[in-house]
Amino acid sequence: MFRRSCTLLAKTPRQQVLEWLGSIDTVLFGSDGVLWKFDDAIEGSVEAFNAMRAKGKRCFIVTNDASMVSSDLAQKAMRLGFRVGEQEVLSSAACISNYLVAKKFNKKALVVGEAGIQKELGKAGIESVTIDQDAGDKQMKDFARQFDVDPDVGAVVVGCDSSFNVSKIVVACTYLLNPKLLFLGTCMDTSYQVCQKRVTVGAAAMVVPIEKSSNRKPLIMGKPNPQMVNKLRHSGSHNPEKTLVIGDRLSSDIIFARNCGFKSLLVGSGATSLEEAQKLQSEGNGRKLMMVPDTFLPSLGHLMEYLCEDEGKAEKKRVEKQKIRLHSYKPRLV
Repeated sequence: MFRRSCTLLAKTPRQQVLEWLGSIDTVLFGSDGVLWKFDDAIEGSVEAFNAMRAKGKRCFIVTNDASMVSSDLAQKAMRLGFRVGEQEVLSSAACISNYLVAKKFNKKALVVGEAGIQKELGKAGIESVTIDQDAGDKQMKDFARQFDVDPDVGAVVVGCDSSFNVSKIVVACTYLLNPKLLFLGTCMDTSYQVCQKRVTVGAAAMVVPIEKSSNRKPLIMGKPNPQMVNKLRHSGSHNPEKTLVIGDRLSSDIIFARNCGFKSLLVGSGATSLEEAQKLQSEGNGRKLMMVPDTFLPSLGHLMEYLCEDEGKAEKKRVEKQKIRLHSYKPRLV
């Protein structure tokens, strides 16, 4: 039902939408752009997420965000009101860690990225090093000749890095001259909208310069790579045909759903508009059609219309109470 049709659920007969929802037992939610934007929950997302859980559906947050470890991402979600546990948060940083453990990796990993990657590797007993050497006032050719190379590094891992610079490109590319070194990336997300006409860059801004300069192709471990949900897929209790991916990016979330054989729902509250999806659909290009979602809603909160009315009202009331408690909280002075 609805396969790669970009069906507008808001204009679809209610009973048909209810039947579609009834065929789903597992839901994989993106994070930023679907559940929240940076540090604020998107309107209606908390109620919809928790109402889905109340209906007995297994709910997971599957995110390319590698800035924090899974436990911290779970804590963030819970602070915002989402009912989720650490084991139900699957991140690209954790995926990289699991991949290296499965390969019995016993060397160091050079990390170009935020602390979440290093911490996830550390939890698995994998030592990581960062690039703390900088060209400074030196000419880049002199820096390239003189910086120290650690012979125990066996992988270069690249993610979003707020202190990214040319020196890091030079160091990473030098290590990648060794064809035996692994080259892993968290994701290829390009940018995130901060506010109207303002964006911040994603991991692609770090991965691509190193890829082009080293002439090495990275293995991207985040969405759309099915390895993000390897444990779930091989658990024995998972049915792809009953799994729904809810995301905001065509190039990661929707292709991820296709790669795994899952259903897909694009929400317009993040990186992609309905017009962009419809344009791909109308062009009829085979490769681009892979990015066409099954269904579309303006935001996750619009699902509340199709969830059990009593559960929806109860969940909305609970969220409002939590907001009141948060606003009225006053720290004790000692």
